[in-house]
Amino acid sequence: MNHGRARRPPTIPEPSPSEPKGHTLSSFQELPRWPQLTDDDIEAAVAALCSNRLVGQGNSTVQEFEAALAAGQGVEHAVAVSTGTAAVHLALHVLDVGPGDEVIVPAHTFIGSASPVVYLGARPVFADVTPDTHCLDPGSVKSLITDRTKAIVVVHINGIAADMAALTAVAAEAGVPVVEDAAQALGTEIGGRPIGGFGDLACVSLFEQKVITSGGEGGAVLTDNPDYAARLRRLRSHGEGPIEGRPGMIWAHEVGYNYRLTSVQAAIGLAQHKRLGEMVEARRRNAARLSERLAGVEGLELPVEPEGTTHAFWKYAVRVAPGGGRRPAGEIAADLRSRGVPVLLRYPFPLHKQPAFAGHEGISLPVAERLSQELLALPSHPGLTEGHLDHIAHEVRRAVAVTV
Repeated sequence: MNHGRARRPPTIPEPSPSEPKGHTLSSFQELPRWPQLTDDDIEAAVAALCSNRLVGQGNSTVQEFEAALAAGQGVEHAVAVSTGTAAVHLALHVLDVGPGDEVIVPAHTFIGSASPVVYLGARPVFADVTPDTHCLDPGSVKSLITDRTKAIVVVHINGIAADMAALTAVAAEAGVPVVEDAAQALGTEIGGRPIGGFGDLACVSLFEQKVITSGGEGGAVLTDNPDYAARLRRLRSHGEGPIEGRPGMIWAHEVGYNYRLTSVQAAIGLAQHKRLGEMVEARRRNAARLSERLAGVEGLELPVEPEGTTHAFWKYAVRVAPGGGRRPAGEIAADLRSRGVPVLLRYPFPLHKQPAFAGHEGISLPVAERLSQELLALPSHPGLTEGHLDHIAHEVRRAVAVTV
């Protein structure tokens, strides 16, 4: 896969507009929030509650959700857990990451990609990202690998696919396993294949704002390795499993965690998963609309979609280039929020600059550091109408045009 070439998101044919007519910009004091649960989601949750089988090993609703998720991502096994961070934790645990080990993680990401490394007593090693995709830079990774490197965490940030061909090649050369952090990337594809099967393990988040949710929190670990899957299932439930030769009895084979997903969460996740395709299509359609409306704005870099990939657009991230008399991106974001557009700087503090990772402040990761002050995350979720998108684009164009 050649990620050196990039193209703009395609223009997607618009469906018949369904939003009420006659809206003006002043009508939108507050944009709709995401998620938006449907009657199907609520009915699924109620049915799970009424089953009186809410949690436990072998829960049929959880198993049904796991089977659907695995099939959808093209992997053999999905192990549902309580959060996306728990998924990263368990993925690194089954790779036997521990004290004295190093795990390479991008500096431009959510803290949950890195904090599990510390849970296990290992050391996160922060790598830089590429200026166009904002995903892990293979060259930076290669320069950081040592004989202590135990794993590489690759984040598909904002729903854009990382360069898995280059990254897995670097990892294979060093004999280091890869964990895909796909928390933001359900619906993302590379060469027509869903992400999640390119590394040794992959992690999914079902947090309320993600592409799909399981009712607030939730996650899963994906893998084709049956041994990893068996150990993941054991670790998520206190390390307990059956005792050979003693039917019906279990004990703790190792110290594990209480990371189970409930049947209610699985039921909501399953109902939402059935609509994953249409949700991603809506996000891509909304991204195409924003790109059309923001094209040509001086100093504004729009998201790219690497050749041969499908961007799920969990976030629509734009870069405000400094100079030209423009205000800093942080000021533009504050201006937009004051006018009803929920915009924030995208990861304004790289992980190596945060107090939780004291001792890393001296390293230089210029791209991640620059992006922290230049990226804005615009909403692109399916709850937005064409009128909302017009409002967002109008306000962004206005805010970026204001000079100091």
